Amino acid sequence: MRTRDIGDDPRTRRARTGAASVFPVPAQRLAVVDLGNELHTRPHVGAMSERLNWSVLHLHEAEELGWALTVNRPAAVLVIIPADLPPDPTTVARVRRATRAPIAVLADVTGPQSVALISAGADTVLPTSTREEEMGARVLALVRRAAEGSDAGARYLLSGPLRVDLWQREATLDTEPVRLTNTEFKLLVCLMEAGGQVVPASRLTSRVWGWAGGDDGLNTLRIGVGRLRRKLGDTVHEPRFVLSVRGSGYRFGGQVTEVGAREEERRTSETGSDLLLAERLARRCEELASAPDARSAASLVARSLVQEGTVDAIGLHLLDGDRLQLVAHHGFSAAWQEAAQELRLADSGFAAVRTLTAEEPVQLRRFSTKAGYARTAALAHVELPGTYLFVPLRSGSSVVGAMGLHRHSSEPFGPLSITYLKAVAALCGVCLSARWRTTST
Repeated sequence: MRTRDIGDDPRTRRARTGAASVFPVPAQRLAVVDLGNELHTRPHVGAMSERLNWSVLHLHEAEELGWALTVNRPAAVLVIIPADLPPDPTTVARVRRATRAPIAVLADVTGPQSVALISAGADTVLPTSTREEEMGARVLALVRRAAEGSDAGARYLLSGPLRVDLWQREATLDTEPVRLTNTEFKLLVCLMEAGGQVVPASRLTSRVWGWAGGDDGLNTLRIGVGRLRRKLGDTVHEPRFVLSVRGSGYRFGGQVTEVGAREEERRTSETGSDLLLAERLARRCEELASAPDARSAASLVARSLVQEGTVDAIGLHLLDGDRLQLVAHHGFSAAWQEAAQELRLADSGFAAVRTLTAEEPVQLRRFSTKAGYARTAALAHVELPGTYLFVPLRSGSSVVGAMGLHRHSSEPFGPLSITYLKAVAALCGVCLSARWRTTST
């Protein structure tokens, strides 16, 4: 396939004046799929790339399109459809299978044709008359949404020694890079994002390869899983990461933690973070010790966690017979307070109840009745959508309550925040349970 970087092509180059780029973003690469090989007649595309400070990879042979996109991993793809060619959703679908980068189509098409292109995988369709400033702004907006996650604030997926960077599309195992193809990367992410649930083979072939299934699809899936396992150091008999579920599909074997960019940067770059958390824990101890009763102590801790910016809302429940009783909350609405006043232990649809039986934190970002949290999902609809974390309250070897935490943003709670909140929950469990029993009796 003939591909070339045309960042310095004289036919598309604009004179450099030393002025700053209109869009101050890191240098990246734009892949231009030029079906009519007429990029040189569209200088506004080259001018747009210069405004973005991006180089351009020129692709014009559809047969090897998938290979080129997989190897080069562009930040975005622009598909140019000339006026003398009919809009071809097949090419867009081929591009979508090869990359998770956002796809913009530059073409003069009718409404139904635009719908067909978007259905095939395009993120937007722009007329050929679109000015370079607007085109650059739209492409940049697509890239930002893809990177930041329009409905998912996670940048990293962590599982033991395995670390996946969703933005850079890179994976490391024991700090060593794992050289994954685009297909293998998509397969790994699809399994890790399932939260330990079995992913049917048909869903994997559809999401990763864009196929509807069949024997050919299953055979391709087995080959892809085998290659992924080898690169992750898995063996067929004792796999750590990719587990087979006979007659169903595959699931990821480790516990996955979703981490936002800010959480990871905080964890790796702030040398004083341990001291900061220690100081916060000390203040929580003082608050619990100074309060006259259980409700007052719980209210002080709840208010402090919101005021320090760790969470946007919090609810504290303590065990009371066959139910969880709300003893304090801050940041939630009156409607939520009424709905969450009492949670019956027999109703496992509440994540707060589930965290008691699991005795481990439960984090929810994609509510689903199939995941078994229907009642919590109903409660979440009372408030703004976002990220929810439920942490058990312990007193010795017993679990005595649950702490529910909410962030308005979709960024997940990272390991550092979860560790801190588990420590706060342990303090609350010991201090509140004794006072709660005294008050109840």
